[in-house]
Amino acid sequence: MASPADTLTSLNSARDIVLKDHTLYPQVVPGILQVISPGSALELRRWGADFLAETFASQAVTSEEKQQMCQVILDTLRGYLTRKETMGEEEDTSVVKSAVQCAASVYPYVFRHTVNNPSDSETWGKIAGIKSSILRMMDNVAPGVNTCCIKFVACVVQTQTPGLIADPRRPEQNEISLALVPRDHPVIPPANLEAEASGLLDRLLGVLQDNNGDALTITATLNSLATLVQRRASVSSKILTTVLSFNPLKLAGRPMSGKDKIAVKSMTRTTMSFLLNCLKRNPNNAFAGRIQQQVERLKHSLIEAFSESHHLKRPAPDEPVDGLDDAKRQRLDAEALNGTTPLQQRPPSHPPLPPGPVSLARLWTLTNDPQTAGFHVERLPSQVVTQLIPAIVQSIPQTRIDEAINVIRSRWLNLSKQASTSTLDAARAAAGDDEDDEYDPSLSFDGDTDQVLDRLNQVPLHGAATDIAIGPFSLPPPPPLTEQEHDDYSKTSLTRVFGTLAELEKEARVKGKSSQMEHGFNRLITISTSGDDKDGWLTLVTRLATRATFDLEDNVGVKKEGEDRRSLKKGNSFSLPTGIREALLNYVMENFRARIGIAITWLNEEWYSDRLLLKQKLDEGIDVEPDALPNYWHWTLRLFDAMMPYFDVKDGRVVIRFLSEIPAINRDVLNRVKKIAEDPERVEISAKTLLYLIMFRPPIRDLAIDCAEQMWRENQDAKTAATNILKRWRPAVLKQEGEAEVKAEA
Repeated sequence: MASPADTLTSLNSARDIVLKDHTLYPQVVPGILQVISPGSALELRRWGADFLAETFASQAVTSEEKQQMCQVILDTLRGYLTRKETMGEEEDTSVVKSAVQCAASVYPYVFRHTVNNPSDSETWGKIAGIKSSILRMMDNVAPGVNTCCIKFVACVVQTQTPGLIADPRRPEQNEISLALVPRDHPVIPPANLEAEASGLLDRLLGVLQDNNGDALTITATLNSLATLVQRRASVSSKILTTVLSFNPLKLAGRPMSGKDKIAVKSMTRTTMSFLLNCLKRNPNNAFAGRIQQQVERLKHSLIEAFSESHHLKRPAPDEPVDGLDDAKRQRLDAEALNGTTPLQQRPPSHPPLPPGPVSLARLWTLTNDPQTAGFHVERLPSQVVTQLIPAIVQSIPQTRIDEAINVIRSRWLNLSKQASTSTLDAARAAAGDDEDDEYDPSLSFDGDTDQVLDRLNQVPLHGAATDIAIGPFSLPPPPPLTEQEHDDYSKTSLTRVFGTLAELEKEARVKGKSSQMEHGFNRLITISTSGDDKDGWLTLVTRLATRATFDLEDNVGVKKEGEDRRSLKKGNSFSLPTGIREALLNYVMENFRARIGIAITWLNEEWYSDRLLLKQKLDEGIDVEPDALPNYWHWTLRLFDAMMPYFDVKDGRVVIRFLSEIPAINRDVLNRVKKIAEDPERVEISAKTLLYLIMFRPPIRDLAIDCAEQMWRENQDAKTAATNILKRWRPAVLKQEGEAEVKAEA
């Protein structure tokens, strides 16, 4: 047999497992009950009681899991609490304490189990025995166990008192209370439970009414009653009346020891906290006035009871901490209190700038100390500077910072004026060497300074040769972008374009503008006339996606979109047109019913671009198929495949509009339409779409009729809808099928 130490090691391993995955509790708890049974060693019983209390008090374990485990642990808990009756020896205090805590957590779930299973009287009998054992030991146990017993009694009162029913149709989600019990329940009659709860509540309130000075018991009782006041309105008035009549300062009228003082302070502050929390949760309570008066009375009584100056007529008012009282003393400057001169009377400590040219360092120097001004800050390590600067800036008063900023600003303005004046004088001197007395209106310098500087730049310097030809100057070309930089910039541009599009759409919804795209040639110039037009942005995006890969004027060859997709799969460089198309697909699929017009416009642009490319290749003599539209067919099928799973019975018009307005349809597209009919609820969508295409798109009429015939032959659910189409457009198929059936019957 394994030793208790080895068993505890295994139990701790099991505990670590369930703490990582709470769904394993229903499998682990029944397996360890035999190890932690009431007849096992003390160490195992302590571990088991703590584990059970932790399990049913844990927020990670769901209510369903606790409901599932509540019945299997009742025998173990009862054995812990009745060890003296069954084995003739006292149980360990820590084991009893944890067992009572676990019973308080389990009681509501056993109550619900009994309500839902009226025939299971055995389970209720077990929890009733546990309740009787706890109530018997309540007054003759250690203080820690007594506190847990008070918590258990409060839990019983809360469970056996009627509560609110949030949703009568879903009783499993309602709070566990007496309101869930039917009037004719055979095991737990509601009248008996309510009477028992009333008696237990009186027992709790009797602790406050007797006021025996036991601070631990009174504090535990007040904490338990706080939950009842919050969740059970039917007993809150009775509890508040008792608490308002409770006097925690009863021991203050006689000489008190240090323990008594701590007890009185603890009970008083707990009572005040209890009343303040009740007032905070319900400020319009009928007891609000009495609660405020009682809180103020307790506050002043507590101060008076522990004040050491009883001989005074009234206690001295509290002095302000910093020695200043705004109501009675004049507000002074903090620096004046420290013995320094006020800021208004302090002479200026910043030296003026010297005459002549001034360096940038001299402009920012605000000290008279030459050693400080000549110190090079690069001598200090960078990490030291980063630590010193924030601390120094926080220690400087705001007035000193403002004063320094004003000094720098005034210096800068003075230097700017001096530079402007010297520039104007130089311009006058350069222009007036030959004609000092003539008046030149352009040199009056009443206009902008930039014009003066431009005129000055045109004046030749003294002694410079004027016949030297100055060659053209051009900046060196920027370095070429790497492939990674090109991809990063392309992705950033794509993100910004669609971010702007989302902002424009949001503004359009806020302003109440129409979200429909403008048709015709006017939409091509909308982005140039108004930069905040969503339709213009969509036109720009679709053109970038469909026409950015080749140049029609220079007749430069184009690499197919399929090559871009293959290169992306191989992990090569980012393709901007493919990225825009992917973003357009995602943008449409965010709300494809409202943005179906955008999808149709995009596919029309794809078709037009592919047709231009096809014409270009035919002109160059390249042999290609007449229906070679790689980008159009690929993205049409991708978009249609993305929308298909989300079509419902009301989306027939969306499908018809999409297939009627895209420029080309092939057999692959119609196969998707046939696939929609595999869902019996969406057969009508496919049938109506095919009928519309047959009637209003003659170029693909034969393909649509072939698709309807395939539906008629392959899909039993769509046979009736396809028959209605074939009766008019291909009756020979039905006739041939009828003759075959007649021959088969013959």
